[in-house]
Amino acid sequence: MATEINIASSITGPQRQLAQSRPSVTTAVAAWTVPYFGQYEIRLITVVNTSTALSVDISIFHDPTGSVYDEDTALVYKWTLAPGDIFQFGGEDEITDYQFNGSIGVQASVADIANFKIYGSLSGETVGP
Repeated sequence: MATEINIASSITGPQRQLAQSRPSVTTAVAAWTVPYFGQYEIRLITVVNTSTALSVDISIFHDPTGSVYDEDTALVYKWTLAPGDIFQFGGEDEITDYQFNGSIGVQASVADIANFKIYGSLSGETVGP
């Protein structure tokens, strides 16, 4: 079951895939860390359960100053995805920040079946040669 999301950005610059993670462990891992000191905007996080037989509980975390992934930094916590389901987080729930040490963490209750993709933009980034 996918959720419809209208994506519009407050940062001028390209919207693109910033990261992709398919955790091979069941503990929380960093999926994306801020690459430089500047404003960033996470517009959409998509999670696909690639299993045809197993459900998976997924969690998504945002720690603007480090890499603590727990209930305090959870954006989504232990959301169950049925086999083949898609979950999307974004739209009006965008994450806009500027702190250098920030990160997005992800977690899945079953290894190797949840595919997380993070879309957004980095201030000042351009596309092209």
